[in-house]
Amino acid sequence: MKKMKQAAALFMTAALAVSAAGCGASGNDASGETGTEAAPETTQAPAAEAPADESGDTAASGDEVTLTFWSWLPTIEQSEEMIAGFEEANPGIKIDYTRTEQDDFFEKLQVAMASGTGPDLFGMTTGPMMEQYAKFSVDMKATADQYWSGWDGKISTAAVEQCTTSDGTLAGMPLLTAGMTTLMYNKTIMDECGVDKVPTTYAELKDAAAKAKEKGYVCVAVGAADDWVNSDWFVQASNEIENGAVYAAEKGERPWTDQCFVDTMQAWQNLFTDGIVEDGALGVATYPDARDQYFFARKAMFFLTGSWHLGPTSPSNNEIQGTEIGNQKDIIGMAPFPSIAEDGTMLGTAGVDVMICMNKDCEKQEAAMKFIEYLSNGEGQQYWVNYLQGSPVSNEITYKGAVDGELQQQSIDEVNAYVQNAAGNRKLSNSEVEKAIQVAMQNVAAGSDPAAELATVQSVQDMQ
Repeated sequence: MKKMKQAAALFMTAALAVSAAGCGASGNDASGETGTEAAPETTQAPAAEAPADESGDTAASGDEVTLTFWSWLPTIEQSEEMIAGFEEANPGIKIDYTRTEQDDFFEKLQVAMASGTGPDLFGMTTGPMMEQYAKFSVDMKATADQYWSGWDGKISTAAVEQCTTSDGTLAGMPLLTAGMTTLMYNKTIMDECGVDKVPTTYAELKDAAAKAKEKGYVCVAVGAADDWVNSDWFVQASNEIENGAVYAAEKGERPWTDQCFVDTMQAWQNLFTDGIVEDGALGVATYPDARDQYFFARKAMFFLTGSWHLGPTSPSNNEIQGTEIGNQKDIIGMAPFPSIAEDGTMLGTAGVDVMICMNKDCEKQEAAMKFIEYLSNGEGQQYWVNYLQGSPVSNEITYKGAVDGELQQQSIDEVNAYVQNAAGNRKLSNSEVEKAIQVAMQNVAAGSDPAAELATVQSVQDMQ
């Protein structure tokens, strides 16, 4: 098993989940939210002897159980150690893991579930996707009550609420929480360009963009081809302009054509017209393109991402080894995205980043629950927290690790405070409205009128 080289410190309590719902997206190689470096040194608990259930669902029956698991997280690198650790602690249970980039994951999952050939366990986001796939999943509360005594006292209540559908069904178990929106920044490039501090206002961001351009750099690398990034940004930024308005509009309590949303869309358009983001950003995916081809390639001063991507603030982070910023030994940090509000208000959004669902057709539910417990409250959860993949959903897990980056502790503290004061959920629960916003943002970025595009969003709301 690969040993940890280092584990950077991050602990954002499970209570942070009060505020939101993933990412999008994915991991080191994952889309949406990204994993980072070093895994923790762990001591595996001895395998518990368990009697076989009526279906012969444990190793006690003498038969090896193999569970299929599909997701975008853990990343391939993470999965090797995490799964090996679980299998060592649970002899007789094997995990057959298939990882797919998040952009392709749901298309693949949809086909498999519809044909009855889906995996035993699968990753899921909260919000619209959760509502769509809940019909394929067991009632996680009832299943956990049966196979995992006392689970509800160990997992964040707020995180559980976010994994509960509109009809009250717990569709899956939360695994990680994360915050949005942040900037990974290259302090070495900032110094080269004469940018004295990470921007906190739009005026400062625009000034940084001009200085970056003079030196041949992109200011902010953005994967605007990814709808999840765009709508995450919209929800976060609109809260800065008028806290809570976006959630009221989703409930139909105010129109999407209100000035606060027009101002948000205009601010989004300004990122493109003012040269803040890279040329052709609408055709660039966050992972791996904006990250690898711009920020890690030392072509961008900043990279728009989320709190899950704190790992590269450590120089020993293996994600940056062999990249230009790693080779140059650049100093990397993370900070909240600059405020787009006139008064400088900075508010983040946060919540459950990834959850795990159990297929209602899974025949080995007791074994499957052992793996779910491992990921949400055991050594798998500890691994992720130490890996800086996200904040714990377990009430019993805290970070364990060292800090070796010049800006790492500062970055952790800043992002921690930002997420702790999050305004609300990253994700909207109405999939049709969320999609309409995403389409409108693509059009606005391409030059369309913000007010006209928001009128289209309102027409979708009116049909709900």
